[in-house]
Amino acid sequence: MEKLSLLQKRKMAIEELIKYENELRKYNYDNGYQLKAINIRKKIHWLVSLILKIDQVLSKEKIIVLNDKHNTQSNNSRIYACTHIGGNDIQRTFQVIKEPAYLMLGDPGILYKMLIYQGLRMNGVIPLDTADKKDRKIAYNRSIELLNKGGNLLIYPEGAWNVSPNLVVMKIFKGAIRMAKETGAEIIPIGVEQYDDTFYFNIGENYTISKDTLKSEDELRDELREKLATLKWEIIESQPKFDRADLTDNYLEDFQNKIVERCNYGYGFSLQDALAESFHDKTVVDEEEVYSFLDDLEIGKHNAFLLQNKLNLQRIRKK
Repeated sequence: MEKLSLLQKRKMAIEELIKYENELRKYNYDNGYQLKAINIRKKIHWLVSLILKIDQVLSKEKIIVLNDKHNTQSNNSRIYACTHIGGNDIQRTFQVIKEPAYLMLGDPGILYKMLIYQGLRMNGVIPLDTADKKDRKIAYNRSIELLNKGGNLLIYPEGAWNVSPNLVVMKIFKGAIRMAKETGAEIIPIGVEQYDDTFYFNIGENYTISKDTLKSEDELRDELREKLATLKWEIIESQPKFDRADLTDNYLEDFQNKIVERCNYGYGFSLQDALAESFHDKTVVDEEEVYSFLDDLEIGKHNAFLLQNKLNLQRIRKK
């Protein structure tokens, strides 16, 4: 497979570039290419840190670390599992962990053409197309390779920005759990919130998962989610309280739009993308699915008695 230069890639349409990057990952994987320059990236981490500090200053953002209980002195590789709120949370997270870590990045899309992606390559990045089964497998195996070679990984197990107004932490994927169990890497849970231009971090203690554990993956996933929720709730509790009566009628829409606005920066990522890429528990039916039949219901003599119920259900949906 012909490898294109940076200039050649910049001239490609974004759809072609996404396809090219996907095919290149598969080609490299199928032909036995290994992750390179893990140790070199450790040596130039000071440069990455400087760039991030400049980015923080230019963005006029502040960082407050509520607690930091993690330990970087062990010889184990580390999986930093962080909650996801969008905006510049990835850059600020790299700053608070204070050591090299590759980023698992789902669906880079337009980022392939942006300067920020070259910065991520210098830092270390494992990209993937989340809808591509083989690409997901490659990303997982690359992460295992990284951890077995002494590298660290930053991963967002929610899979997308948390745009839910009532879930402190959304349901999470099992990848981080499986990686830790397979490699012996330590998991370090991190809760993060953003209020105006200030990022609040709450970093938990390192913990490991034994290969011989009798707990199921579901139990282990729920334990990680509980740790993340506790860390994030402690951040929320540190903030001034407001009355429910102060919430506007459009609170949900305003809340979600604010996240999208601070996240977009021309990335082309939408609210619908965030909802689609988050974890979907097949055992849980959401409100939209419950009431979806209302949109297609045709009233006739055989079901006219449902009309009143339909109107009542529509009123419930609006509340």
